[in-house]
Amino acid sequence: MTTGVVPPLALRAGDDTVHILCSTVADGDFHIEADRVALLHRRAAFTPGRWSQLDEVHGTSVLTVHRPGDHDFEVGDALVTRTRGAVLAVWVGDCAPVAMVGAGGAVAAAHAGWRGALDGVLQATVQAMADDRVTAVLGPCIHPCCYEFGVAELDAMVARFGPHVAGRTAWGTPALDMRAAVRAALAEVDVGLVDHSQCTGCHADRYYSHRRRQQHGRQVVTVCKRAAE
Repeated sequence: MTTGVVPPLALRAGDDTVHILCSTVADGDFHIEADRVALLHRRAAFTPGRWSQLDEVHGTSVLTVHRPGDHDFEVGDALVTRTRGAVLAVWVGDCAPVAMVGAGGAVAAAHAGWRGALDGVLQATVQAMADDRVTAVLGPCIHPCCYEFGVAELDAMVARFGPHVAGRTAWGTPALDMRAAVRAALAEVDVGLVDHSQCTGCHADRYYSHRRRQQHGRQVVTVCKRAAE
């Protein structure tokens, strides 16, 4: 297994340890439409266990995983669990993958594209956790240097989250800062953000990018709670 320059993280959730891993192109394509047999092999090599990987639709649906493997390949954009051994997986090509860990034992994984962020997927995920002192971790996503954005859509994001979510690309056109949007959305529910993101557009050797390179492949971020050693 490889994790590029983004290190695997281990955080506490109650009496357990939560492991957060991010793949790179070296780990292969985790697009849900990839060959199913090959995808299952990649999963087992990357994070062993029963996975829950949603068919993401840029919405706000949050599903609860009661048993490892619940809701695998179902439609939704966020997963919440208190179950040990359940692997929550978010697959992205530029959107923001957000892992969440609650002090009381709840964990979550959310897929936040700009539409989902605008509509409240992150706030809905925190509310579904029903836990205190939630910490969020942002994985690799596209940064404003590479994220050229339509003016009308950018105006909607600015109206929702403030002017700091607007930026400029490296070539001088209007851009969206998804990191700032994620931080602002989580601040509304009193959740702090640990930013471990790198720009998927800049790092062709590490990450797939749909916006910058029109690639079909996707990386994955997994969140799994296991008994502390």
